[in-house]
Amino acid sequence: MGKDDTPEEFGPFGSETVRYDFKSLEKEWLDKKNATLLVLRGADAGVAIPLTKPSMTLGRTVEADLIFHDEQISRRHASIVFNPDTKSYFLVDLGSTNGTFVNDQPVTKIELKDGDKIFLGSTVLKFMFQDEIESESGKLVEQLLFQDDLTGLVVKRRFYKELELQLLVASSQTTPLSVLMMDMDGLKKVNDAHGHSMGAHVISEVGRLIGSACSTCGQACRFGGDEFVAYLVNTAKEGAFRWAEDLRLAVRSHVFTKDEVSVQVSISIGVATSPQDGKTLEAIVNAADKALYRAKGKGRDTVSD
Repeated sequence: MGKDDTPEEFGPFGSETVRYDFKSLEKEWLDKKNATLLVLRGADAGVAIPLTKPSMTLGRTVEADLIFHDEQISRRHASIVFNPDTKSYFLVDLGSTNGTFVNDQPVTKIELKDGDKIFLGSTVLKFMFQDEIESESGKLVEQLLFQDDLTGLVVKRRFYKELELQLLVASSQTTPLSVLMMDMDGLKKVNDAHGHSMGAHVISEVGRLIGSACSTCGQACRFGGDEFVAYLVNTAKEGAFRWAEDLRLAVRSHVFTKDEVSVQVSISIGVATSPQDGKTLEAIVNAADKALYRAKGKGRDTVSD
């Protein structure tokens, strides 16, 4: 054992000397840590991404495992590969157009160290190891950044980034994707009769009903006030209509109770499906919004396309 490898000795307050092998302790600590990429700069700043596979590709299209919304990043820009023999991670450039940099230095292949900063286009990532407590703390920060306080749904800007990505996936796989615009009926009457705290409670509960309904097939967000928007992956118009009808009935039959006061409301829903109603994010959302307007025109508490 070399000089640097000699375990340090401590004998506090005259007690029996204890020998600590700090090399072994450091290895044990690293074994309990999870490799993570933290987005420091870019469209998804604040998001912590665990490296859950032995090889993960970073890029800007569906060809990559980790997709970043950055036009300066190549389709398949770089990959992070785990070496099980050395328990280390390597960053490998995949012939990217603008290059891959670590700590401001261009690289083709490099072993990553805890705290290294990775530069891909205008996006900056931090490679680090996190324990369970740090991971939970990161999830809390992510909730504060990307979760609507009232409903628990994702915030609008995060939702639209995910919808844009899902439209790319649907186009590449030639599968349908449906978007639904939703607006609650009669909330003003609830506010006028019982106050805005009751109205906020109703919005919160409706948001949770919507989030639960699409948890396995898509995502939803509060568009603003008492309006919501959702997308359903791999769902054609007929299936989206059934989903919307089930949700409409669930909202209408739900009793919203707060402070011993109970109310009931309804919801109107507009349905649009890609590609026939639009292929881009703007086109498909506008089509769903027009469908919602038609649903309102039919007398509310209905579904329309």
